[in-house]
Formats: sequence, C-alpha cells, structure tokens
Amino acid sequence: MSFTSLVLKNLWRHKIRSLLAITGISLGIATIIALGAVADGMEQNLIATLRSGKADFSIGQANAPMIILSSVPQARVAEIARWEEVEQAVGALVSFSSFQNNPYFMAIGIEPEALDLGGVTILQGRPFAREDEILLGKMTAGTLNISLGESVSLDAQRLRVVGIYETGNLFQDAGALLYLPTLQKLKNRSGEITVILVKAKAGADLNRLTERVERAYKNELVTLRSAEEFNRNYQSLSLVRAGSWLVSLLALVIGGIGVVNTMMMSVFERTREIGILRAVGWRRWRVLQLVLGESLSLGMLAALAGTLMGWALARAVVLLPQARGLIAPAYGSELFLKALALSLVVGLLGGLYPAYRASKILPQEALRYE
Repeated sequence: MSFTSLVLKNLWRHKIRSLLAITGISLGIATIIALGAVADGMEQNLIATLRSGKADFSIGQANAPMIILSSVPQARVAEIARWEEVEQAVGALVSFSSFQNNPYFMAIGIEPEALDLGGVTILQGRPFAREDEILLGKMTAGTLNISLGESVSLDAQRLRVVGIYETGNLFQDAGALLYLPTLQKLKNRSGEITVILVKAKAGADLNRLTERVERAYKNELVTLRSAEEFNRNYQSLSLVRAGSWLVSLLALVIGGIGVVNTMMMSVFERTREIGILRAVGWRRWRVLQLVLGESLSLGMLAALAGTLMGWALARAVVLLPQARGLIAPAYGSELFLKALALSLVVGLLGGLYPAYRASKILPQEALRYE
C-alpha cells in the first residue's frame, strides 16, 4: 500500500469525525470566497461607475463613510465648471429608493443635458424632459418586464417610463435615471448631490486639476480616479473585507480545533498500530509525515468543499431581488489561492501537536497498550 493510500484510508476509517473537521474549516473558506467575491465585484463596478462615460474623474465628499452617503453642495458644480481647465462639470444624486418592492433600488438624479457625459445611450424612447418622467436601465426593464409608457412607483411617486438606457455598468443598468430636482425632492435633499462628474479640456493636466480641486475645497471634496483613491477615501469595501476576514477567522479557529481533536483521537486510538509501524522500522519522521499528511488532506478537502460552498452562497445572494444589480461577484485567482493557503495552514497547524505526540510513541510501550 502506498503512503498516500494509507493516509486516505486512515481518514476514511473515521468518516464522521473527518467530515466534521472538514465542515468546520470549509465554513471559513466559504465565507472568504463568498464575501471576498462580493467585495471584489462591488469594487469593480464602483470604479467603473466613477469612470463612466466621458468624465475624466469624479468628485465626492471628503470623509464620508461611503460614496452613497456623500453630500456635496450643488453650488460647487457651477463653481468648478467655470474653471478654465474644465470643459464640463455636472452633478448627480445617487440614492437607494423603493421600487417594485425592492427597497435597495439604485436611483440616479441628473440633468438631461448631462446624460451624454455620463455615458448614457438611449436604446428605446427618449430622454426625460419633465419631472414626472423616468428612464429605466436595460437590466431593470428586462428583469421586471416593464415597457415604454408604463407608470412605475419610485418612493411612492408615480413616474412614466419614457426611455430604456444602457451604460455598460451594472449599477447603472440595473437602476433608473430621473430628473435631478425630482429625486432631490423625494429624498428631501434640496441643493445636495452625491458626486460631480468632470471632463477636462483637451491638453489639460489632470493631476494638476485634481490637486487644484482638493486644494480649493480642502477637507470638503476629494477627487476619485482609481480604486486606490476610492478605497483611501471611502471605507465601505474595507469594512466588508474586514468583516469577512473576522467571520472567516472565527470559523477557521473552530475548524482548526476540530482538526486537533480529530487527529488527537486518531493518534490515541491507533497507538498500538503506530507502535507496530515503529517496530517494523518506521522512524519518528515517517510517523510525523503520516499524521501531518492526514491533517493536510483534511485541509485540502475542506478547501474544495469551502470553495464550492462559497461560490454557491455568492450565487444565491445575487438571486435575491434586493441584491440584483448591486452585486456581481468577481472570482479572481488570488481569492482562491488565499483560501487554499489558509485551509492548508489550518490543517498543518491543527496536525502539528498530534503528529508530535505520535512521533514520540515508543514501540515497546505501544505494543503493551490495550
């Protein structure tokens, strides 16, 4: 019998115990995969939103807890638009609204003349021209089977659908666009916007322009051009990742304890067997390898099970009506490698002490053991 076959046979001899240890570790791995994929997907879509259309960069409130809670005085749009380096500056109000029983629907208030800068392409119908009109993203219209001319309710306000649009961005295509004053009134945020989209004139130095914005409105406004700038100024995604790692760590600790218990019980029950192996010539290092091989195998099996569980969990979250359009999991190879590494580390650490105890068993004592 090969060494690998012996390792797997030993695990199979105590199926229930091995399964419990694998389950403990896989729960932590599933959390890492699911929440990590969600956070990565949200980051990619947020960055795509900031870079949407023809805008060179976006401006948000400094020190806001998250971009959706950013509050910028609408007067700043006209002030920045007058700068000689700026070709166009427009403001937008982004907010969660209640729409068709979804309380987390993405609604964006914007002026009609700013649609082009926002990268909005009208697929059907026309842009809104009045305060009681609305544009629906193609994902929203398709998912809810809403057609042009229908009346919809947004925060209890009846609005008529006059157009279907596409931007190529998940957040926006799964939301709706409406007249800025309408959304400001619905949200009781008169004179406020969430972000300013800025397009610089040809030949303008973007670095100098963004520095001028932050210098002129120090501690009030920040410019956003990259993922690094977004994460530096808004901690929402960092909090998601921190929460996922905290929950995962707890699950992995529990899983590690399960591995220790499983391997210690295995070593205790196989004391006589290990003594026989020592008596026929197995060295301590070989016994150590055997027990560590079993614990690492538990970690690898847990990594596989946890990855499948995490993928299924992330997919299940996407199917929720409240999450549709806000979450699109991104599964990067780095995420899976981290999960595999952590699973193997937990398996290794969980097997170290039992392996040490097994390697210290003396043949003559083990053979007398009953």
